Amino acid sequence: MAIETLYPRNPRDKPTVRPFRLWDAQAKKCLPSRNYADLKRAHMGALIEARWAMVGACIEVFDITKGKLKGQYIRRINTVEFMGD
Repeated sequence: MAIETLYPRNPRDKPTVRPFRLWDAQAKKCLPSRNYADLKRAHMGALIEARWAMVGACIEVFDITKGKLKGQYIRRINTVEFMGD
């Protein structure tokens, strides 16, 4: 079932300018000032955040308009591992 059918938007609302957000899975909150208009830039931002995070940290990229997870970056000892589309 699509999220649009569960939570219909108000037709007077403007479309979201920056729908791609970064989510910190351990802290269970969005990263501040990490809102992107382009999916490619959101993935690059997540990669940078994961690179400087502690080992085991997970940064997720998601689309707030569809409520869909686009990918996860997990920090390992020597690498950053991508899991997703």
